[in-house]
Amino acid sequence: MRITPLRVEDAGTIAVLQNSLWRLTYAGLLPPDVLAARDDETNIGVWRDRAAAHESAGVSPEGARTLVAHDERGTAIGWATTGPPRDADPPTATELWSLYVAPEHHGCGVARRLLAAVLPSSAPAHLWVVRGNDRAITFYRTAGFAPDGLVKRDDRVGADELRMVRHGAGHD
Repeated sequence: MRITPLRVEDAGTIAVLQNSLWRLTYAGLLPPDVLAARDDETNIGVWRDRAAAHESAGVSPEGARTLVAHDERGTAIGWATTGPPRDADPPTATELWSLYVAPEHHGCGVARRLLAAVLPSSAPAHLWVVRGNDRAITFYRTAGFAPDGLVKRDDRVGADELRMVRHGAGHD
């Protein structure tokens, strides 16, 4: 496995994988119409724009950084994105925006390696995870994140999200 910064050539694979993973991961957690509305062509355009910005500036226009995991054939199999907090009163200066891995690579250490590459274990960070996404919540707990009790409604996707925080090394 190889981890690289997001590239334009990864955009199509990641966009289609993201839609597939949303339908798989969030079935029963998000309204069916939200999942059905995920369109590959639209998402490919979004990811191409993001990747082009990444290649020219090293980050997205919003200041986010994405790393992509590739299998031995060079196919994108997962990604992780960190960036500035998207909330008014964040508990840390860095937010883990997303972390996704193709299901056939679950349990192989891909997510752990992506997380370590995009966010050192000593770095404080926070994230939002859809309530009921138990696999992700368990993974984040093993990576040092813990729910801080804050829950928000994401009306864009019709679900409640839990905030999890990792204070980093040296925090008492």
